[in-house]
Amino acid sequence: MRRFRVVLPALALILAIGAAACSSSSASGSKEPMTVASIASSTGSAAAYGVTQQNGTVLAVNELANGSINLRTYDDLSDAQAGTDAMKKAISDGASIVLGPTLSPVAVSADPIAQAAGVPVLGVTNAVLDMASIGNVVWRVSLSENAMVSASVRYAASKNAVRTAVLIWEPSDGYSSGSAASFRAAAKATGIDITSEQKYAEGSTSVDSIASAAMSGSPDAIFFALRSAVADDFLVATGSSKAVRVGGNGFNSAAVIASSGASADGLIVSGSWNINSTNSQSKKFVESYTKANNVAPDSFAAQGYAAIQVVLAAMKTAKSTAASDIQAALSKIGTVQTVLGPFGYDSAHEPTYPAAVQIVQGGAFTLAS
Repeated sequence: MRRFRVVLPALALILAIGAAACSSSSASGSKEPMTVASIASSTGSAAAYGVTQQNGTVLAVNELANGSINLRTYDDLSDAQAGTDAMKKAISDGASIVLGPTLSPVAVSADPIAQAAGVPVLGVTNAVLDMASIGNVVWRVSLSENAMVSASVRYAASKNAVRTAVLIWEPSDGYSSGSAASFRAAAKATGIDITSEQKYAEGSTSVDSIASAAMSGSPDAIFFALRSAVADDFLVATGSSKAVRVGGNGFNSAAVIASSGASADGLIVSGSWNINSTNSQSKKFVESYTKANNVAPDSFAAQGYAAIQVVLAAMKTAKSTAASDIQAALSKIGTVQTVLGPFGYDSAHEPTYPAAVQIVQGGAFTLAS
């Protein structure tokens, strides 16, 4: 499986940022709030995710923190360099923990800065990030692409008798490459034969030609390992197909479904959360988020909210608000009740709650039965 790999920054940068991080600690008895940095894509190609992610985080701080968190927000512009700059600024500003950045390829560039400084990072929306290649400070809030894709593919295989599939992905995009690897692994595990792979290249191939090639062999399913920016175009282009369509996390976006119209109906896509969850905290969150933002939340908003619930649990367990103590506390939080459900971490820093398998019906994500 192709994973993102990282190279740590130069020693001088490590020492400089490490010193800044150390100076930000405060005693557990101090009344000073702990600085939490939230880095999200408020603009750029991932804004459909980042805006709601940030909104969920802000709402959680307002509702739950009771003055214990000094939240500082940063826009990573959906760009690796901007995300790296935001991470440096966040740590320089004294963050004891960082939430984000939004995109996994951006996190690949930015998270090593936090690793060098010993500042823990919660990957709120980083589905395809190879956390182990960065180091021990990175923890995931969202489920991994592996967990979500495997849940979707298992559902398609069991409920729709899928035995053959075509995979559409974009080699030049980091997220797409990681998602494609997840689809291959899930297909192998469920006995599905990927009969062909159609590679999309923006500017060189057209959506219609790739979609036509995918449908031409009459596969049982079409697997989409594509970023959100092109997801709606591919849903429209394959809207007439009789194949079961399964999307990666790039398709788990209310904006994508809305812009696709009726062409999105029938799409199977898993997420970390669904608005119809029976979790009592989730129901309350839906009401408060909708009131605050005049729109219903998506899974990225829920993940942003849950990230603060995890931070607060770590603060309660930690000896102080120093980054090193928050890092140590994350492995001791046990099970935390969150909007995503009972939340805990395994030894690989992966969350343990189950994926929500969804089917798009009438322009909405409905929980699969």
